Amino acid sequence: MAPAPRAWLWPGVFLACVGAAGVRSVLLGKDASWDLRNYHWYNPWALMNGRLGFDLAPAQLQTYHNPLADLPFYALVHASAEPRMVAFAMGLPSAVAAFFLVRILALLFPFDRTRANGVAWVAAAAAIGLTGAAGTATWGTTMNEWPPAALAMAALWLVMRAAIEGEDKRRFACAAASILMGCAVGLKLTYAVFAVGLLLGCMAYGTVRARLLRPLWSSVFMALGFLACYGWWGWILWGEFANPFFPYFNATFQSPWWEPVDYFDRNFGPRDWKQWIFFPLYFAHRGALVSELELRDYRLAALLAAALAAWAVARYRNLRENPSAAAPPPEPTAAAWRVLSIFTIASYVFWLQLFGIYRYLVPLELVSGALIVGCMLYVFRRGRVRMAVVALLAVALVASTRPWDPGRIAFGDAYFDVKAPRLPERALVIVGYRHPMAYAIPFFGPGARFVSPANNLIAPGQRNRLAERAAALIRDHPGPRYLLEYKERNGHDERTLAHFGLVADDAACIPVRSSFDADHMRVCPLRAAGAR
Repeated sequence: MAPAPRAWLWPGVFLACVGAAGVRSVLLGKDASWDLRNYHWYNPWALMNGRLGFDLAPAQLQTYHNPLADLPFYALVHASAEPRMVAFAMGLPSAVAAFFLVRILALLFPFDRTRANGVAWVAAAAAIGLTGAAGTATWGTTMNEWPPAALAMAALWLVMRAAIEGEDKRRFACAAASILMGCAVGLKLTYAVFAVGLLLGCMAYGTVRARLLRPLWSSVFMALGFLACYGWWGWILWGEFANPFFPYFNATFQSPWWEPVDYFDRNFGPRDWKQWIFFPLYFAHRGALVSELELRDYRLAALLAAALAAWAVARYRNLRENPSAAAPPPEPTAAAWRVLSIFTIASYVFWLQLFGIYRYLVPLELVSGALIVGCMLYVFRRGRVRMAVVALLAVALVASTRPWDPGRIAFGDAYFDVKAPRLPERALVIVGYRHPMAYAIPFFGPGARFVSPANNLIAPGQRNRLAERAAALIRDHPGPRYLLEYKERNGHDERTLAHFGLVADDAACIPVRSSFDADHMRVCPLRAAGAR
């Protein structure tokens, strides 16, 4: 085991991570992503102002996502008039994830005299893990990939440390890790794939009895963490829509408020059996397989190649060795490597089956460097060759990465530079089709009601209760009605207005000024077709 670090070492590492992550967040620019404009600003505002039952799906399907992870951003914008300070603070989840990544690497590559170049291996692995396409694109943004990733990395570190030191010293490590992972899933449901990976990773060490029982009681603690972060929101959705995950899993819950189907985005992922087996080799240079926006990242492809090389070398060495010779004692870190390997493989397989969306893989991207470096150290035994191979791989992977652009803009004087017209009391605003405009709703004043009858969740003419409720609000509204649209009116909005017998008064349209959309939004008064 490595000698105990000095008392100041890890606090110093954490402060360095906070500073570096905050500066990187500022340098990347202000978040103006599709997700922020659609729901990451509207949802916490709606929660704080009791709008869930007042507006109807103005942020489309995402109106009903858990807003808990968005509350810190909402509070930061209200607390600080300087957008760069908000961006710096938004780097904190990345800093926490980076800190626990370094702690994981310190377990795997100890800094003792019997293992040369431990610091170099940690630096290379960290450089690979922290510069991936998914992590860079979402760094400091409201996409909420990093807060659950920070919890997941802390949970993984706790389990790996317990695997090395033994549960007699870390008796409650798996319980604490399970609670953290449950919280991560509560913040973002897609992290369920990493929860499965952690549960299986808990079986990688200890006695047979402990390996069988540990996942069972760990799942109980995971459920407690999930309820702590999601239970309150699930209760609200159950009360509103009779589905605690609305609109997801509606084939199971059969809520009358939406179609009785399970919603999954099937636009991404492998297309045939060859891609199922070698998917990282395909999407490394064909980003459209895993992302709406083009990206390039060879980390998982390099990891697949490195793992196959390590396996081949292991088989070759086994053939050359004397089978009757006594097996060497296991490395102290062997159990931690098993935990990490099982966590990675299981999480990847479940991700491949359920999503195939690359930005959901931030935790695996983070640990990819550790696994790549570990495989290279196993394949190459000579010190100088090891150093050269690891250095070349790290430089090549970092230099070749091309993250997608989530939509960052210059900071300006305020985080939200929006000037919307003050609408009359009891006005009803139809939110136009598809474009993310809900972030502007708080700037119209509290009196207007916003309804989106045509979006990625509902459409005019559907027979579910949500679509019928939208139609009734528009048809029976006694006050003035408006259309909030994006640029020139599109065919979808024309058909929506025609469906409800409405016509827009184009001559009276008022622009909505916003640096997020280059002033492309406008609000137009509506009247009944044939009325003057």
